[in-house]
Amino acid sequence: MFDSLNFFKKKKTTQLGVELDHLSNLYLNSSSSQKIKKAVSFADQAHQGQFRKSGEPFIIHPINVGMILASLKMDADTIIAGLLHDVVEDCDISLAEVRKEFGRNVSKLVDGMTKLLQLDEKLKDQSQAEYFQKMALATAEDVRVVIIKLADRLHNLKTIEHLPRHKQIKKKKETLDLYAPLAHQIGMHKMATELEECSFKTLHPIRYNLIKDALKKNDLNRKTLIAKVKKSLSNKFKQQGIDGKITGREKRIFSIYQKMKTKHRSFSDIYDVFAFRVLVDKADDTYRALGIIHNMFSPITGKFKDYIAVPKTNGYQALHTVVMTFDGVPMEVQIQTSAMETFANYGIASHGLYKTKVSDDLVQAKSRQLVQRLTDMSKRSSSSTEFMESLKTDLKGKEVYVFAPNGRIFSLRQGASAIDFAYAVHTKIGDYALSCEIDKKLAPLSTVLKSGQTVEIIKSKKKTVSPDWLNYATTSKAITEIKKELKNIKISDARILGKDLLEDSLQDAGIDLKEYPNEQLKGVFDLLGARSLNQLMVDIGSGRRRSNVVSQSFAEGLRGRKQTKDIGADLRIGSSKKYGAIHFPECCYPVYGDSCLAVNTEKGITIHRHGCPNLKNLLNKPGKSSNVIWDKSDGSEYLSSLSLILKNEPGVLADISTIISTNESNIQDVKTKTLDENFIELSIKINVKDLSHLSLIQSQLKRNKTVTNIERQLT
Repeated sequence: MFDSLNFFKKKKTTQLGVELDHLSNLYLNSSSSQKIKKAVSFADQAHQGQFRKSGEPFIIHPINVGMILASLKMDADTIIAGLLHDVVEDCDISLAEVRKEFGRNVSKLVDGMTKLLQLDEKLKDQSQAEYFQKMALATAEDVRVVIIKLADRLHNLKTIEHLPRHKQIKKKKETLDLYAPLAHQIGMHKMATELEECSFKTLHPIRYNLIKDALKKNDLNRKTLIAKVKKSLSNKFKQQGIDGKITGREKRIFSIYQKMKTKHRSFSDIYDVFAFRVLVDKADDTYRALGIIHNMFSPITGKFKDYIAVPKTNGYQALHTVVMTFDGVPMEVQIQTSAMETFANYGIASHGLYKTKVSDDLVQAKSRQLVQRLTDMSKRSSSSTEFMESLKTDLKGKEVYVFAPNGRIFSLRQGASAIDFAYAVHTKIGDYALSCEIDKKLAPLSTVLKSGQTVEIIKSKKKTVSPDWLNYATTSKAITEIKKELKNIKISDARILGKDLLEDSLQDAGIDLKEYPNEQLKGVFDLLGARSLNQLMVDIGSGRRRSNVVSQSFAEGLRGRKQTKDIGADLRIGSSKKYGAIHFPECCYPVYGDSCLAVNTEKGITIHRHGCPNLKNLLNKPGKSSNVIWDKSDGSEYLSSLSLILKNEPGVLADISTIISTNESNIQDVKTKTLDENFIELSIKINVKDLSHLSLIQSQLKRNKTVTNIERQLT
């Protein structure tokens, strides 16, 4: 949307002013347009004699910011504030003068932007997390301030080539760490993806161009099939009286790169699925369109999600499905109304963008919910760093959908426990929760919930809030309410509770608190910023700290004190066969290229992947540990374990064996398990040369039509 307006081509000030006037006249009344013209003249005069690094008059920048805001159909005050956002900070203009010329609302927005610009200058003196939290809280005061800030950042990124390379990199990293996540959080996904694309292009130009070229080449090969699917769907929709618009979903370069990086997949693995979006007029038509698509093409089991009946926590609504099209090619389909698509792209900025029968109150309600999530998260975070980490986790997390006994559906983040559900139902249900029944079976409140389960909370006659709940509560509401109740607990009671919880958590980590007198715990106290063990216990019992987090710091602090002398230099390994004293255990199956740790015990040196469940206990025992550096060695082989879910068809095992042998690997062990009449689980151990070789085999196996799921096993 932003690129189509050609904001970022060099133009004269007057031409930009005319284009802004045209954009605002499309949806604002003449009085508002005249105020915007006045603001352009005011800003031009204020910035007289100021120039950008490119040599252009500075006024070019605020007018472009105004155009981005007008493209979002923001109100006149927001556009005017965008035009004036630098005048107080960079020119001899006071807020009082802005208020006199353009009113109180504009002056408040300009004041908010001025404070954010001042924070920009202080960024080097404070953590990014602290800056980010202040940005988020500015959103709560008036979300328009942050929308202006995002527009300001976007235009600066689009014209960043005149800055020195080191400053470009700094700005782009800030954008990926701070601005893009905030845009996602307030539902402005279109803005967020624009920020990500610009940043990635500058940070990694070679990777960007490689993926861009691959996309162009790939798209040429797919046009025939895309046209065939669109034609078939359009004809069917027309026959059924559905006015549906079918478009291919745009694949973002940064998104593809992130998936390749995090999932260790090749470009073809990420991009071998077609993606379509179907837009209809009414919510009822989304389900009719779904029925037509499922009648035309075979749906893939387990891939349907109804985010219309149960929207995501950020307000996103759509039907998702994956079907097999012509020639067995999978196709992802998102079905939405136009209003749903607009809100999905522009979030809290979509209030002015979409004027239909959809009520503005609904958009405003969703906007308030998004902003409330930020303020709740800030309240429950004990530090700016915790706030930022919570936000990152919240952005990445998927959702689960569970039922109350009365049939009501609750959407919770993935990893949520029964105590999160209790507080989602009502605060009093949480405060009095004793245990729960999941699908009619008694279960503890710490049980992690799965989609489709029915959960009933069993209540006590008195409040039962425990600091232990903080170890498995994940939602902001649950954590906030638990902490609020724990504030009222007596210090003596808090100490007893905290002592019990800490000892239990330390015992799980293999640490006995009685073995360490206070003088040996100094490293732990320094790490945690605590005065004494007594303070730690009171903090845990009153909910200010979590016992599981404290126990992890205990392990780190004690290792730092007791085993510093035993930490060895990096260990270079060239072959799995070369060193008799080095063992590659079958607990995690490490291979060349994995991020690994070498642990030296009385039985010799064992190599473990990071994330291996056995590492926890090994690191708490005496002995050296070293990071592994791999040296390439011809002819070396490593054992790896894969788990596959296969369709139960004749010849399926022979097909799998052929794929593995064709890719120069041997099967060392095979186990099969029948899941039901349609599927079997296959566990195989194979020899591979390195991580790339393993990824290639996984990729080839995944392409086989009988393979529905494949995972690398840790144990």
